[in-house]
Amino acid sequence: MPSSAIVTAFRNVVSRFPEKPALISGETSVTYSELEALSASFAKQVAERAKGDTVALLIPNCISFAPAFLGALWAGKTVAVLPTLAPPPILKMMVASVGAESVITTQDLLPKLLESGIPSFPYEIGSYESPASVPMADRAREAAVMLFTSGTTGMPKTVVLSERNILDNADGARIATGFNGQQIMLAILPLFHAYGLTVTLLLPLVNGATVVIERFVPRQILQTIEKLGITCLVAVPSQYRVLAKDPTPANLNSLWLAIAGAERLPEQVAVEFEERFHKTIVQGYGATEISPVVSFNGPDTNRMGSVGKPLPNLTVTIRDENDAVLTAGSVGEVCVEGSAVMLGYHNDPASTARKIRNGVLHTGDRGYFDDDGFLHLVGRADDLVKVSGEKVYPAEVEVAVENIDGVDEVAVVAYPDEKHGARLHAFVQLKPGANLNEATLRSATREMLEPHKVPRSFSIVDALPRTITGKTDKRALASTAG
Repeated sequence: MPSSAIVTAFRNVVSRFPEKPALISGETSVTYSELEALSASFAKQVAERAKGDTVALLIPNCISFAPAFLGALWAGKTVAVLPTLAPPPILKMMVASVGAESVITTQDLLPKLLESGIPSFPYEIGSYESPASVPMADRAREAAVMLFTSGTTGMPKTVVLSERNILDNADGARIATGFNGQQIMLAILPLFHAYGLTVTLLLPLVNGATVVIERFVPRQILQTIEKLGITCLVAVPSQYRVLAKDPTPANLNSLWLAIAGAERLPEQVAVEFEERFHKTIVQGYGATEISPVVSFNGPDTNRMGSVGKPLPNLTVTIRDENDAVLTAGSVGEVCVEGSAVMLGYHNDPASTARKIRNGVLHTGDRGYFDDDGFLHLVGRADDLVKVSGEKVYPAEVEVAVENIDGVDEVAVVAYPDEKHGARLHAFVQLKPGANLNEATLRSATREMLEPHKVPRSFSIVDALPRTITGKTDKRALASTAG
């Protein structure tokens, strides 16, 4: 395989904008030429210290991540990006599963790994190295990046992506939005997550934009947007919900594009954010297996309730159980073809074959296109349950309950039921001061839904649990009641 196309694209930008800020975090700013030199320095370290074709990175969101990632590719390695919040036993299994002989991490995470017997060495931003003195190495195989899925059905799968997958997905996002080098991207999603890596880091760095890396502290985020003139924000709905409620005074007029991804955007969150900041959140859709963006609404073409139109370099179809393509308005499985579709799951040909059939990736998500070509999602195929013989998607129930005055957030799970096949249980987070109970919630829901869709029971909770990527953790909820 040739040397890294991602690093080459980045270095082409360096030649055009050497003194432009590439990364900002707190009071630290790194120019494109400095980032290139740091990446070269790290590539040299990797070449000297990391054995094997694959290295693993365990680095939180910080300036160190970018030169480590680029440097590992520069050194000709396949890079497995580990989730920083995973417990050591899971990390150990992940490292073993991808065949990485060492983990590159930060000084503060090193003791935890060494105590668990995971071979590691620390990396912190160090000396600058002349890029010309560090040749780019060829990689042994097409696999460039390995990312781990969220693992909602057990042990996470390892998604294998090529550089073409990632670069073509980033380019499709650029074309669809009009993203350019004048943008300032705020990176708050975990960089081990496909959206964080491709959209908030690599998309800017191969287009000459600036990336601002921050931990998600609401007050700090709002102040940063105003102070630095952030133009692009990509976040999960729960983060937008918190930002809308935070009392910190902030002017977000600089925001050009605010995208919600990873899970369904409740209408109430979009409304509250727009009422407070006079900025519209647009919804996108993607999956790690597609590098990850499939579709999103543009800043000037937003259709509430949809996840937008597919990227121009992807083909998205809705198919039935016989793999026939359905027409607009018909609900079926969302299927994707194009250069952003993953190479496969690492060492799992059976799962890969089930996921990609005849070159078409079957997402497992159910949806439909409207007459104008906007994609709408109705739920995951494995979320569909039958209550008294009738089909129900929990997402539809969640939308209805969220429309009850006083309800802040909802998650609906299904439990087996001997008589009815399944029974629905709604976990409800109320707004401050709301006076609702199980009886009033059930009564209000009955006015909006057919009887078989009304949850059998409700629980009022202080807060819904989250996964490490910010999604509602329904597995955790399902274990709390039954």
